[in-house]
Amino acid sequence: MTRMIPVSREELIIERDELLGQLGTTLEEFTRRARAYALVGSEWEVWSRLLDINFLLGDDST
Repeated sequence: MTRMIPVSREELIIERDELLGQLGTTLEEFTRRARAYALVGSEWEVWSRLLDINFLLGDDST
């Protein structure tokens, strides 16, 4: 059975900002690199999580 964990919009935004901060980049720059297939290693996992976050936020810009 699937377990759902409630999360607020603010928590998602904080997580997104923390992920980007750890990489030292902006969402726009990271999106550009991902679309150019220029990510390496664990950056692809971060990209996947950012897509999930943006989906949950209702943001389709990535």
